Amino acid sequence: MESAAAALRYWERKQEIVANNLANVSTDGFKGERVFANVLNGASPVAQASTDLSAGSFRQTGVSTDVALQGPGFFVVSTPNGERYSRGGSLEVNAKHQLVDETGNPVLGEKGPITLGVGDIQIDSTGQVSQNGKSIDRLRVENAPTGTALSHESGMLLIPAGTSVAIPPNQRNVNQGTVEQSNVNSLGSLVDMVSVQRAYSAVQKAIVELDSAHETDATQLAKPF
Repeated sequence: MESAAAALRYWERKQEIVANNLANVSTDGFKGERVFANVLNGASPVAQASTDLSAGSFRQTGVSTDVALQGPGFFVVSTPNGERYSRGGSLEVNAKHQLVDETGNPVLGEKGPITLGVGDIQIDSTGQVSQNGKSIDRLRVENAPTGTALSHESGMLLIPAGTSVAIPPNQRNVNQGTVEQSNVNSLGSLVDMVSVQRAYSAVQKAIVELDSAHETDATQLAKPF
């Protein structure tokens, strides 16, 4: 019964993550999560998640504030909870003339939040932001140390590791007028959801049968002759 209960917890956790992946299938820059069972010292399996950092497909938009990173790295944004990594490149200019992501978090450059004026915006392959031909700032593009796991906070945001590695400008490939789409495969996630529901249902049925057997032991076999 304890093993069955642990299995239910595992499938519940997996369903939560698959549902979140499906909910963000259209979120630009979103990185899906994968669930695996961790078994230690013969104990019941525990659901653990890892973030799939593979690239999504790229979509041309022609919008000057849209940017996409080809290759490793993340943009850095400032949130109420601190700095966060993001691959979401659907940027815009807010009322304070700051460059922000789609949820309003300021995008950080080497000098801090990037403040713009009025006029055409140019962003080159190194992340250099210019307006009307005048250099404004360079986007911060960083990566986590090799082997470091990144976890989701919300939407496309990832919590950075304790240390970050800045990607040199000559090793970046920033594309203006392009956005990276979610790397979640909607069809694959739907198949996962069906599989999870079937597995959960099978474990539930096993628990019902076990409970029925225990009831028989307690109420029938224990009766005096």
